[in-house]
Amino acid sequence: MSGRMTVAVHAASIARPRVLSHRAMRLLAAGVALTLAAILAVQPQPDASSAIAAKADPALAADAAAAPASTLHVIVRESVPATDDAEQLVKDLGGNVTHELPIIGGFSAQLPGSALADLARSEWVSLVWGDGQIRMSGSTSPYNSQDPNTFWRQSIRLNQVDGLYDGTGVTVALLDTGVSQSGDLGNRVLARVDLTPDHDGFDRYGHGTHLSGIIAGTGAASGGQWRGVAPGANLVSVKVAGSDGSTDVSVVIAGLQWVVSNRATYNIRVLNLAFGTDSKQSYSVDPLDYAVEQAWFSGILVVASAGNRGPDGGTVNKPGDDPFVLTVGAADNHGTPDRSSTTVAPFSSWGSPGGFMKPDVVAPGITIVSIRDSGSTIDVAYPDARMGDSYFKGTGTSQAAAIVSGVAALMFQANPSLTPDLAKGALMKTAFRNASYKWPTAGAGLVDVGSAIQAVTHIGGVTPANLGVVPSTGTGSLEASRGSFHVMADINGDGVPELVIGETDVLGQPWSAMSWSALSWSQSMWCSLTSVSSGWSSTSWSSTSWSGTTWSAISWSAISWSATTWS
Repeated sequence: MSGRMTVAVHAASIARPRVLSHRAMRLLAAGVALTLAAILAVQPQPDASSAIAAKADPALAADAAAAPASTLHVIVRESVPATDDAEQLVKDLGGNVTHELPIIGGFSAQLPGSALADLARSEWVSLVWGDGQIRMSGSTSPYNSQDPNTFWRQSIRLNQVDGLYDGTGVTVALLDTGVSQSGDLGNRVLARVDLTPDHDGFDRYGHGTHLSGIIAGTGAASGGQWRGVAPGANLVSVKVAGSDGSTDVSVVIAGLQWVVSNRATYNIRVLNLAFGTDSKQSYSVDPLDYAVEQAWFSGILVVASAGNRGPDGGTVNKPGDDPFVLTVGAADNHGTPDRSSTTVAPFSSWGSPGGFMKPDVVAPGITIVSIRDSGSTIDVAYPDARMGDSYFKGTGTSQAAAIVSGVAALMFQANPSLTPDLAKGALMKTAFRNASYKWPTAGAGLVDVGSAIQAVTHIGGVTPANLGVVPSTGTGSLEASRGSFHVMADINGDGVPELVIGETDVLGQPWSAMSWSALSWSQSMWCSLTSVSSGWSSTSWSSTSWSGTTWSAISWSAISWSATTWS
């Protein structure tokens, strides 16, 4: 199955700009995901190669050169949007216009690869980039209609530690879309950190709230039926995305810096990270990989979702590609507690980025019931996933990663002296494997909570993970770390959002690979722009520096959430 969406994006050249809601953008064009690659906005030259280099997305140009007979799906920004000259040119070149996109002063179209140069050379065309196609592993609609998963706890042997460990005293940081208030979380949300223009820490997308309940919900509204893995654990919510679920790598890195800088204050031992890009930049130089490694080296176990781009290999999301972090794929227990019948979910990503096989382990990821964020983006979009007034079914590697983050909280409660390398080593050593786990899609296998707890309380038999692995230098490109996902932000404060590209963050500041420091949060520009609320008692906070920022792409694992996960 494939999905496609052309998302309307503001252009500085458009008169009277206005910010569209996520729903308005969804209505503007069909599909499920946006893929935008780097655009070099320089003056066009008369020859074909120069024209392509000046106006066209490099990845699109490469596709056209490799397969000139293929059909390209493109987004065209017009030099003079009021005319039909660019549209007519597309038709003359053997293509067709698929959607008019007035908000960007352009349109989407299909075009022969051999015609890209002629299109780019035209005076009527300002920019051309790929209208990204996201491949899904078959129809995901059955997940909505499937019964809720009632056996995932038994399949990972979580019942073996019931009454012994519940995560008490351990804090899990959730870097996501925020967390909304729920009785299932009680007063255990120690802080709500918000790096978005919302300033309040509340979840308007619905993803972070759902994961919070999987990690640490008590299931109070269900009499305990839909409780999470570690109902005694504390949470710190670090919100980096708003109602459309999108964010930029630079925001995620800033959130990671906050977590590392404040880890001792909140006793943060585990970090759940479901953000992912499709970047192919080597972990050895990537700034996002470098940032997650700094969290790891500070004593925080980083749990990252592998991504929902399977069944093909080479699809692991960044920073799940980093060899240090614990990368989690999704398993399907097929409605039975018998773990021997469990298989790897077809959408679960896998591969060997940098020569390191990923994922490291798998955990249940099909129709996991957790807290419903009523009125949120996903709640409105997928009413069939609702479970009454309080709960919601979610499917994907995000849910699987949240389960493992909860398991990790139990492990750190059982052995507070545990290190991230030992915790990862124990989880991989004790994972359950059967013949259906086709290596390497399942990594070491299905997490086994009882055996993992046993291992960390008798640590002598566990070999630390990551021995001999060379850390990232972080000296690579921020733009390359984004992959094909980009967002818009009002970088110059003129009220008109611009595409965030190149070695610049969403604040419009030049990116310095060596500027990231866990010890310099108070000196960071993000410090004064970050709202930190204590639990559910919001503190006053005001700033106008970032108030104009808007996100108009779905880069927060859009390929995972908008089709596969939240089906």
